[in-house]
Amino acid sequence: MPIALPLVIEDPDVFVRKLNLSRAWDLVIFLGESPSAFSLVPEILRKVEAKAVIAPVDDYSWLPKGLENQIRSDLSEIGVGFAVPRPFCSLVPVGTPAIDEFANLFGMPKLEIETENGLAKSVRVIRGAPCGSTWYMAEKLSGAEIKDLESKGALAVQTYPCLASRRIERLFSDAPIHVAGRIAARSVSEALKR
Repeated sequence: MPIALPLVIEDPDVFVRKLNLSRAWDLVIFLGESPSAFSLVPEILRKVEAKAVIAPVDDYSWLPKGLENQIRSDLSEIGVGFAVPRPFCSLVPVGTPAIDEFANLFGMPKLEIETENGLAKSVRVIRGAPCGSTWYMAEKLSGAEIKDLESKGALAVQTYPCLASRRIERLFSDAPIHVAGRIAARSVSEALKR
């Protein structure tokens, strides 16, 4: 947001008018980092006339669940699709074409792993996390022993400059960074099964 926002926004239009926004986007990727910023989402979407919004949340304090429900309801009334991946690398298709097109390219990681003699001969990214961590992880896994791939994958994602919070959150009873690590490990496990 190019403008300072108060804690509570009574009239979102006052702030949205100050933003330099164009119209007719198919998809908005909203990277807000505060409840105040997220409270502007419905008004922003009305102004740009977008069909869908992906609003990743890597820290619960950015978008408490109650505010998420309110925004979802407001966007539903104007026919806008809404995805809130927690964390961003958990994004999957949701049945909204604009979101699904993005989620087929970026979101829940999907790998192809070729093995030889107990080692990862090559690791190819089919779908990567939007932050880029999947490509970093793939580099770190090439040449590693198969038995270590899941743990090495999780560690690589957690040491990449991931935005996921390190604080324990009540939605997960864990830190989002650990959720991101488990998502990475699962992508490795699924690739090895294939």
